[in-house]
Amino acid sequence: MYRFYINDIDDEYHYLELGRVFLPDDGFEVIPYRGASLSGMLTGNSFFVNEEGSSDRDEIKREFYGLLSDLTGLDPPWGTLTGVRPLKPALEIARSSSVENMKTEMSRRYLISPEKASLLADIASYQIGNIGGVPWEKASIYAGIPFCPTRCAYCSFASNVSPAEEHERYLKDLLKETAYAGRLAKEHGTEIESVYIGGGTPTTLTAEQLSRLITAAAESFSIDPAELEFTVEAGRPDTISEEKLSVLRSLGISRISINPQSMKDETLRLIGRDHSADDIREAYRMASRTGFSVINADLIAGLPGEDEKDFEKSLREIIDLGANNITIHTLSVKRGSRLRESDPGYYRRNTKTVSAMLDISRGILSGAGFSPYYIYRQKHQTAALENVGWCRPGSHSIYNIRIMEDRQTVIGLGAGAVGKVYFPDEDRIERIANVSDHKIYSERFDEMLARKDEYYR
Repeated sequence: MYRFYINDIDDEYHYLELGRVFLPDDGFEVIPYRGASLSGMLTGNSFFVNEEGSSDRDEIKREFYGLLSDLTGLDPPWGTLTGVRPLKPALEIARSSSVENMKTEMSRRYLISPEKASLLADIASYQIGNIGGVPWEKASIYAGIPFCPTRCAYCSFASNVSPAEEHERYLKDLLKETAYAGRLAKEHGTEIESVYIGGGTPTTLTAEQLSRLITAAAESFSIDPAELEFTVEAGRPDTISEEKLSVLRSLGISRISINPQSMKDETLRLIGRDHSADDIREAYRMASRTGFSVINADLIAGLPGEDEKDFEKSLREIIDLGANNITIHTLSVKRGSRLRESDPGYYRRNTKTVSAMLDISRGILSGAGFSPYYIYRQKHQTAALENVGWCRPGSHSIYNIRIMEDRQTVIGLGAGAVGKVYFPDEDRIERIANVSDHKIYSERFDEMLARKDEYYR
């Protein structure tokens, strides 16, 4: 057990997060300290940080990073950056000076590697060149469908394997919440920029239920799904049918996600999926026939049993099948997932292989005409790496970009939805969360409706 006494700090949170990049939770302690110097008094695995009493958090974290690196022999490429949104500080620097200056400053301030600085530069350049500033007066909508046909081994999202009658009961409440939130938005003149229906797996609903949901959203918020960015996750191919895709297109939806995670049948079985790679191929063929203009795919680097060749094969096939918006995820083993329970330290292994997978993805996608356009990180990711969204020209997702900027109101609907209210004068977000369990959502439905009023107080 390592003990790190950090001088002259009020809150250990940021230092705990950095420590977890190097060490397991039960392998160290961070102890805020004020008083006489402890240098020369500590023995064994105890260390004193910030002897000079600096008040600069970044400076203290750089010192702490150096100590952790010396102790473990690790040199994590994201340096001292531990948050979800590594692009946020990078964009602020790039917009105030230049992208080149941003690369230099991010490396100096946060000790990130040249490769990660270049990745941030590419994403910043794409967003500056292709995406307008955040329209603060507009909002986005997220509606959650918390059902899946099976539960993946790495998942801890608000998703449930539930019978059809529960889907219908939940949908009726979601439609009421949608109507209520839409009425409030109209009363306050809220304009909608984008809509995202996620989950779970929204296409666990029937074609008729999907039609009711999308129609209700369009009518409640006075929007035309064909005239703004409106995305529906169709992530699991075993929930996709010609009928459902045709209904989506008939309502003006042009963007869907079909998320294989892997094209290797053995891997799909290991992670708890009830479909084959052939089912994924057929889902893409159906989507192509139906005429969707943007098809997103998610692939995960670091799934159990996969090596670089498996990952590369999956990526190349997904590109060939027609995905023009691809998110490369680094495996995140979340609390509450089966994989976390069975092997808590899994995400700390396999780091060289996963790093190589991300390098492979960058080479292949760049060569195929894709650009990286958004990025985020999660806790318990292998090697504390990242998730990167890639797109062919014009197929980027405004919703994905806005959600990572954290500078736009998001109206959250349904179980598990976390809404946000943005206050531009203070550059501040307040979160408004619905409960995650769909049964509790229905039991406390009046409370969920009342929370919608909080968007406009």
